[in-house]
Amino acid sequence: MSYLSLAKKFVKQSKFGSQMLSLLPKRVLYGALYGQIRQLYEWQAKGETDKVDLFLRRRMRKTLQDALINVPWYRQNVAVDPNSITPSNVYDKLLQFPYTSKQLVMENWDGFLNQKYSKKNLRYGSTEGTTGQGVVIANTYNDIVSKIPFFESDLSDVGYDYLKSRILRIGLDALRAETDYPVVIRGNRCYVSPIHLNNNWFPEIYRMAKAYLPDVIHSYPSLLFLLANYIVENSLSPIPVKCLFLASDTFLYQHYIVFKKAFVCERIYCIYGMSERVLLGSARIDEQNHTIGYQLNNLYGYAENLKNEFGNYELVGTGYWMEAMPFIRYRTNDFGKIDEAGFVKHLDGRGNTYLTTKKGYKVAGISLLDFENYFWDYIRAIQLVQEKPGDLILRIVPKETFSEEIGTRMLVDMEKNWPGLFDYEIRTATEVIKGRSLKANSIIVNC
Repeated sequence: MSYLSLAKKFVKQSKFGSQMLSLLPKRVLYGALYGQIRQLYEWQAKGETDKVDLFLRRRMRKTLQDALINVPWYRQNVAVDPNSITPSNVYDKLLQFPYTSKQLVMENWDGFLNQKYSKKNLRYGSTEGTTGQGVVIANTYNDIVSKIPFFESDLSDVGYDYLKSRILRIGLDALRAETDYPVVIRGNRCYVSPIHLNNNWFPEIYRMAKAYLPDVIHSYPSLLFLLANYIVENSLSPIPVKCLFLASDTFLYQHYIVFKKAFVCERIYCIYGMSERVLLGSARIDEQNHTIGYQLNNLYGYAENLKNEFGNYELVGTGYWMEAMPFIRYRTNDFGKIDEAGFVKHLDGRGNTYLTTKKGYKVAGISLLDFENYFWDYIRAIQLVQEKPGDLILRIVPKETFSEEIGTRMLVDMEKNWPGLFDYEIRTATEVIKGRSLKANSIIVNC
């Protein structure tokens, strides 16, 4: 286990991990990037745009030069001299890079790793948005913690602190077996198991959530919607909270309406774009038109639009803060037209599909997509397909290293992580199933 895995386990699984780490100064705990990002926010608030622009240009130059020197795929496929890049021409040089995509990364995965870093010291994870397949991402410590100052800065008005705020967490990291009690408190987090969001457990979950007095509820919108519906439909008193922190899922206006009834909160903060870490946006809710758009954060990534032959505008991003695995001009497979202010009025092509368990419960499919790291040593792609309730097919495009033994191991681990929910089966294929807009959706439900 890498030191990054140990650090994450210490914070999220140990009883007092977050309290112990919170005693350290942030510059010690998170490193230099934390202060640099907070400084950018301060400059931006003061209107010192020249300082912000120069810093970001230098940061982009570092990203491009590092990719050309230390990342094999860019070194072999981009005819740009790294020494020719300056802060003044950096965005012109950026446009000389080809577009990249999920499929390209998966087909050339080793080629996108920064050779400055030892593989054994990196942390790996399959990231997954609500459109298309996920991509396996390698992370340095800076890659992992760089999101924290963005969230703490965006939510400074409600005093959000990653290690100190009392956080009610509903997500994959809160998963417990169906026979277990659904709530556990570790450090500054109260974890609520997502598969327990049903009528059998709602009364107890609601009672515990009220008693915990959370500052923040951190959840997928679709999961929190289940609890919110229970509160509203049973005319229960709303849960007071400073902020709803919503991520990694479709956020519908109907969600917003129910959340406003189920929770007394100062802020609803729903983010877009953390999956491949090239763009970060936050929801802007238009109550008059009942729509939700997204304001992209120019401090996080450089955004472009790519217009396809059908007139649709695809979001393309280059992250400023990616070290182990930089994605440059990365096609997100999400669609929406970006205006001059970086606002996406309509973010098209996002969706979420629920899977039906053997007991008839609905589970958000996205929550099953965090596979064990070793899966990606043997497969090029995976889709979860449900053809009848209670069954779940792991439809994989295998690598040459795949074998029946590995397939059996995958099934055992899926059952271990999601006990008793589905009967699992593996099917191999030569290519992924593509849906509308030629997207290869990770969750396919045909029942």
